[in-house]
Amino acid sequence: MIDLLLLGADTERSHELARLFQSAGYQVEEVPDLASYLNRPLGNLLPSDAGISKGMAVTLPCSNDSRDIRIFNARASDVNAGAFQCQPNLLTFISNLARQLMPGWRLSMGSRCLEAPNRRIVELTSLEFKFIKNFALVEVNEAISRKQIVQAFGEDYLSYDQNRIDTMLRRLRKKVELSVGVKLPLNTERVRGFSFGHILIIDP
Repeated sequence: MIDLLLLGADTERSHELARLFQSAGYQVEEVPDLASYLNRPLGNLLPSDAGISKGMAVTLPCSNDSRDIRIFNARASDVNAGAFQCQPNLLTFISNLARQLMPGWRLSMGSRCLEAPNRRIVELTSLEFKFIKNFALVEVNEAISRKQIVQAFGEDYLSYDQNRIDTMLRRLRKKVELSVGVKLPLNTERVRGFSFGHILIIDP
């Protein structure tokens, strides 16, 4: 499923933008222009490339999909002039777009906190942060084993007391629900370990 069309494919700038959007949780397809992507009656209802020359995102109506597709012009003059000299601002802009399109759980690398879909935030301990980060690196509902978790803690799996994991999880679930009013979608997978049952995106 495509979430975002990135105009101006096959350039160093478009590849870098694609990487940034993907890190923010988008499914990206790079295309040269709108005409090359859609060649059907709906095409004459679409905005022209000039209509998004400022590099802003717009919504593309999609008749065979329940979700909108966004468009971002990698060739826009504003982007060409200064976006890559101000990458943190660009990352913030992209993250904000991702919030609008894909509401979910977000893990902040900078402040080490977890943001729920309702935009409420809970601060994490160093160990909780290391634990949750595992699930941002895999697909939704993909299991992470106890061994992987212990290794992410920088500990030896054979000598690590795994009761510490269970104790931490009980406290984390309770803390999240009390702080943000939403149940943490963390599932215990028998034998396999644990999984996260919702979108989890890493923020810069």
